Amino acid sequence: MVQRSADGVNVLTAAVPVVELRLPANGHLLFLARPVAEDLAVSAECTLDEAADFRLAVEEAVAALAVRADDGAVLECAFRCARTITVTVSTTSSVAFPPGPDEIGWHILRALTDSLAAWTEPAPGEDGWRLCVEFAKEPLHQEPRTGGS
Repeated sequence: MVQRSADGVNVLTAAVPVVELRLPANGHLLFLARPVAEDLAVSAECTLDEAADFRLAVEEAVAALAVRADDGAVLECAFRCARTITVTVSTTSSVAFPPGPDEIGWHILRALTDSLAAWTEPAPGEDGWRLCVEFAKEPLHQEPRTGGS
């Protein structure tokens, strides 16, 4: 899991593989999150339908935060791949409200994912807020893992 330390530095806190993607939050390069999401879902042995759903969930989360981001802000996507794929999308904003249940995109995210949360925290080292959306998806067809060889 990636967490921010008090000085705003990302710290890897567990031995789960993490892929991080940082994009300008202005909309021109947000499409780059799609192939990353799809490739990770396929590598996690999701079906093609699950991979498409996961890609759509990433698109929804990225779009929801991009419209709230301040000019010049960076959108950060952290993909953690274990049995479950967990995605945390965050950006800085002067708006203190993350996406929530009063928005259509939230309902799409809820339908496409196994868990969903959004929160606001003070932006490290800056005035304003850090908006975060986190969701997880577990491939349905995975075999239970067993110990030993």
